[in-house]
Amino acid sequence: MQAVLAQGTQAVVADVPDPAPAPDEVVVEVDACGLCGSDVHVLQNGQAAEGQILGHEFSGRIVATGRDVAGWREGQPVAASPLGSCGKCRICARGLAFRCEAAPNIGITRPGAYAQFVAVPARQLVAFPAELPVEIGCHAEPFSVALQAVQLAQVGPGDPVLVYGVGPIGLYAIMGLRLAGAGPIVAAGRSQGRRQAAAAVGADVVLDTRQTPVTQYVEESGTKFAAVLECSAAPGAFTEAMSVTEPGGTVVEVALSPETPPLPLFIGFVSEGLHLVGACAYSDDTYRAAVDHLVNGRAPVEGLVSERVGLDQTPDALVRLRTPGSLVRIISRPQH
Repeated sequence: MQAVLAQGTQAVVADVPDPAPAPDEVVVEVDACGLCGSDVHVLQNGQAAEGQILGHEFSGRIVATGRDVAGWREGQPVAASPLGSCGKCRICARGLAFRCEAAPNIGITRPGAYAQFVAVPARQLVAFPAELPVEIGCHAEPFSVALQAVQLAQVGPGDPVLVYGVGPIGLYAIMGLRLAGAGPIVAAGRSQGRRQAAAAVGADVVLDTRQTPVTQYVEESGTKFAAVLECSAAPGAFTEAMSVTEPGGTVVEVALSPETPPLPLFIGFVSEGLHLVGACAYSDDTYRAAVDHLVNGRAPVEGLVSERVGLDQTPDALVRLRTPGSLVRIISRPQH
């Protein structure tokens, strides 16, 4: 089969052996795989293992099953979580399967889905209705990341929330906040195309941070936020998020930022009774909830797709996303 392999700071298309399912696995023919910002960054920084097949936001159809697999059939459409889990350790019990040392993660520590086929443990599959486009299932993974962050924010009706950063995760977070009934929702970012997408998916107010800093908006509106979901990784964003959160509010750091910001313990954190929490990945239950929202049309994800590319165009798309401009989401379609 053909697959996209990491090669230094670039990606190349190459022929590799077709995967074969282990006894508890299936092989999925990849219909769609979203190009994730984390893949863009690990390639750009040369952090991907040489020859690694990246890609973890995917859906497709089963083409082979392992001998111990029951309840799944060839040809069945599925969404697939990339996160492995032993399901037994204390870390898995906390819903942090991605930190389980016993289970590898697809596209991260085992071959991923920028490929024609990918092997997947059967426990990580969620059935997808045959009457819906299978591509929709590739939104489940990033939507799950956002839903987990929304859950950690602990917001509900009448709670003003800031989504700092309007990349794909920020946009999915806006959808999740709408489902939670939170609002008003303020989205802040730089990309014009992504700010337009934020308004389209449910943000009540959209700020261009180059013209209106978040602190200026708060000062002028007189309203701080019950929660801030920091999805930008912009320098200073975490510190600014803390300064615009109301007493007792929650700052959820979602972006994988390399920054080591100062944390004012007394004036800021302790005296304001703030809650700080990191949100990375999601639980199995959150992934299933994301698929359910997608299947039932509760999240307007189709409008997020800027481009669809073939496997041979995927390496170039990963480079273009380093400076996305108006691009929101690019979907790799290996079979098209």
